[in-house]
Amino acid sequence: MDSKSNTKSFTMPTLFPANPIWGDQRTIHYRENTSFTITYFTEKKALEPYLPDNIIVPENPLMMVSYCMCRGVEEMGGTGYNLVSVCVGARYEGKQDKYDGDLSLVIWENKFPPVVMGREFVGYPKLVVEIDDPWMGENRWGWRVSENGTCFLEGELFDLVKMSDEDCRNLNAVSVSDFNSGNLHMTYKVFPGANYNDDPITAHVCGVVHRDDFKEAWTCKGSLKWHPVTPESCYLCYGIIDSLSKLPILKYDACMVTRGSHVIELGNSRRLV
Repeated sequence: MDSKSNTKSFTMPTLFPANPIWGDQRTIHYRENTSFTITYFTEKKALEPYLPDNIIVPENPLMMVSYCMCRGVEEMGGTGYNLVSVCVGARYEGKQDKYDGDLSLVIWENKFPPVVMGREFVGYPKLVVEIDDPWMGENRWGWRVSENGTCFLEGELFDLVKMSDEDCRNLNAVSVSDFNSGNLHMTYKVFPGANYNDDPITAHVCGVVHRDDFKEAWTCKGSLKWHPVTPESCYLCYGIIDSLSKLPILKYDACMVTRGSHVIELGNSRRLV
């Protein structure tokens, strides 16, 4: 492999020139994201078996389940996609780095191109499933996630109250994820070894830099419903669904709907040590 490879990023298949999949890979721009976030507290002992080393959670960790309708993604030719993510509030305690924030546990998306960008470069735990646009009723919103036509998770948000412009600006300030804000979004990046039984080539936590510019936001109430599935109906996600659905919902916390632009700064994201 020539020395020029060190300045390039590889995507599959790797036999072809090591060029970015979408132009400049240092940033990803979303012109408009509409997000529906439901949060709840769960039990530490139920969640801890799924956490990587150096990740610490409180006795009652805060879980965040978000549906996001991503539109105007510049690196996708202005098109978009839908996703549902599950994160947990956590702290990273490494030899050098110590950050508070949240850890991404799984992200389901309904198109493959954004999966490649996030998963291979910064370790976002992404999988392709079926996610339709949300449904809307009178002061209610909802969404569903399915695999092979089998719905395994539904979310519903209701009793929306619009936030003031000032509160929206404050929300922008606290939603920044970087190495100085006191709030860092984290992923767990794993590259398997060359042979089946080998240890991973690398397994480390990454800190991801991103920011939002919310134009509108609403506070609300919300609820989640997991549906029972089988390994045959949801063979790709069965283990994840089974594990997450068993986490007890001790109490729902603040829920929110937001609308605005979003930027992920891949070039400023890095491994935590």
